[in-house]
Amino acid sequence: MNTIRKFFRFNLSHMACFFISVIILVGCVVYVALPWLVDWYIDNTAVEISASTHKVMIPIFITLVMLWLLTMNISRGKSFITKNVTYLRVISVCSVVIAVMVQFFSTFLKSFFPFVITIIFLLLALLTAVFANLFQAAVRYKEENDLTV
Repeated sequence: MNTIRKFFRFNLSHMACFFISVIILVGCVVYVALPWLVDWYIDNTAVEISASTHKVMIPIFITLVMLWLLTMNISRGKSFITKNVTYLRVISVCSVVIAVMVQFFSTFLKSFFPFVITIIFLLLALLTAVFANLFQAAVRYKEENDLTV
C-alpha cells in the first residue's frame, strides 16, 4: 500500500520540474541546430537577421536552469529558503537581459512580435522580483518562527 502512495505522490511541482527538464532538452537541441534553422528561415522569408541573435539563448538557458532548481527545491519541501530567493532574483535579472537583447537584435525588423516578447519578459522580470521579495519576507518570518519555538 505504501508503494502505491509513493507512486501517486507525483504532484504539481514534480510535473513542473519534468516539463522544465523537457524544455531544457528541446532548447539544447534547438541551440545546436540554430545556425541551420536561421539559414533556413532567412532563405524562406524576406527577413534579415543578425548572426548574433543566438546569444539570446544563453540567458534563456540560465533562466530555465534556475527555474528547474527552484521547482526541485519546492518539490522537496524546501520552499522558503534563501537559495530560492537567489534563484528568483537571477531569473528576474535574466528576464531583463533577454528583453533588452531581443529588443536590441530586432530593432530593424518590421514585426510586432519582438515587441510583444520584450513586454512579456519585462513583466516576467517584474513578477519574479515581486516573488523574490515575498519569498525573502517568508524566509525572515520562518527564521523568526524557528527561533521562538
